[in-house]
Amino acid sequence: MAGVLGGTLTHTEHVATDEGDIWHVQDFTTGQIGVTAARGLRPGLGLELVAGFRQVTSRVHFLTPDRLPVVLPHGSIHHRNETLIGSTDAAVLLHAAKKVGTWSLAGRAGVSLPLGSTVVNPFALGRLGLPHEHIQFGTGTFDPLIGLAAGRRFGQFALVASVDSRAVVYANHYGYRAGDRFHGSGSLTHPIRRGWTATLGVDVIRENSETWDGKRETEGNLGRTDGLVSLSVGRPLGRSGGWTMTAQVPFLTRAVGAQIHYPLILSLGWVR
Repeated sequence: MAGVLGGTLTHTEHVATDEGDIWHVQDFTTGQIGVTAARGLRPGLGLELVAGFRQVTSRVHFLTPDRLPVVLPHGSIHHRNETLIGSTDAAVLLHAAKKVGTWSLAGRAGVSLPLGSTVVNPFALGRLGLPHEHIQFGTGTFDPLIGLAAGRRFGQFALVASVDSRAVVYANHYGYRAGDRFHGSGSLTHPIRRGWTATLGVDVIRENSETWDGKRETEGNLGRTDGLVSLSVGRPLGRSGGWTMTAQVPFLTRAVGAQIHYPLILSLGWVR
């Protein structure tokens, strides 16, 4: 299965500089292609490989405490206009499934593969007055993955619920330890017309605080919880597989410190 994700995100941060207190207002446009390949090993058991490729474009402008535009003569060591492209962390997982009465139950377990880029501790560099990068495409560690799912049909409706987690059990070679991540989702699918289906879904994502060299910094990802509602439409394409288009809108964002806020996520997927 392949998908494309795109969106615009805004991050606002207050930073003290030699020019005085300055607001850094940063807009991100991000796109991602993810590919999942799965193969059955025997009835009820399969292997799954996941890989991804991401692009992040950052555009920043600066404001005075009165929110008036200002130009920094020497730029900023914290943020800059840039475009970064690279692979994300991959994953390999083992799937198991079983029919229990009218329910279909599934579980998966595996490990992430640290293919995404990571950076030197940006907070340590910042304290030295040196330029640094905050954007990372991976954790730099092999992280255990586990998930459970259940689904059943009610007439023409199909109900699916799932939970997934990614545990980060050690720090990478830069001293970075990403926060553990938990994801719960539920969806209800119903056919609409001429082979089309519509799916209404809800997702809740929790990510714990990151640490650098065993310490929690005063900035960065200090923990956040996001809730999103989604609407998808899809259609099978016979032997060519099928495609889906999904729009996700956040209804809950609880974050500690300066964090990214996003209005909408759009994705396009194809499965064969």
